[in-house]
Amino acid sequence: MILIGAIVGCGIATATLPASAATFSARETSRGLLIDRGGGATGKLTSYGWFRRPGEPTFVYREGGKTVAGVWEGSPDAAVVRSGTSDKAPLIGRIVPSWKDGKLSLTIEPAGGAAVQTTVFERASGGGALDRSASTREALEGSYRATLQAGGKDAGWLSVDINPEGGARFSGDLPASIPPALAAAAAAAVEDEVNYIYGNVIDVSPLVR
Repeated sequence: MILIGAIVGCGIATATLPASAATFSARETSRGLLIDRGGGATGKLTSYGWFRRPGEPTFVYREGGKTVAGVWEGSPDAAVVRSGTSDKAPLIGRIVPSWKDGKLSLTIEPAGGAAVQTTVFERASGGGALDRSASTREALEGSYRATLQAGGKDAGWLSVDINPEGGARFSGDLPASIPPALAAAAAAAVEDEVNYIYGNVIDVSPLVR
């Protein structure tokens, strides 16, 4: 009961939460994605800057004021996460999005580990999924959850609560093989998808990271 009350207080939908507790959460702020890894550890995924030289990352992931990783977006098939801001830094992993009938799923590829795939993000109540065919604010807003799968078995979950007044919120139970910077990049990929959909619905401005 205490756990459920805490989750409600954080604004995360609880109607269809899985049995496992969240090990990862993130919320959209005006300065980037604020990441909570549990155990008191926090991080932030922010823009690297307005003017980037060739080879510099799109975003940086920081913990305790120190840069932990860079995220390179812009490739049509993946976001690349490295342990530093040089494109020669060791690879942490990749986030590979894919769409089926306008519905997003992700493949999370930690370096040296097995790939983890999400299902599409299904609406927690009322049916439907996170879908590029959404045409109104009401059709898009709500809570969505995807199941994580590795080796053909369920390996956790990732959810997003879409509310333009308070920004997107994420929670999930992620495998230990997915490091924090890669988890943040996965949340950012979903956030980008939400922004894309908002950019095409009626009378709604896209969310800003």
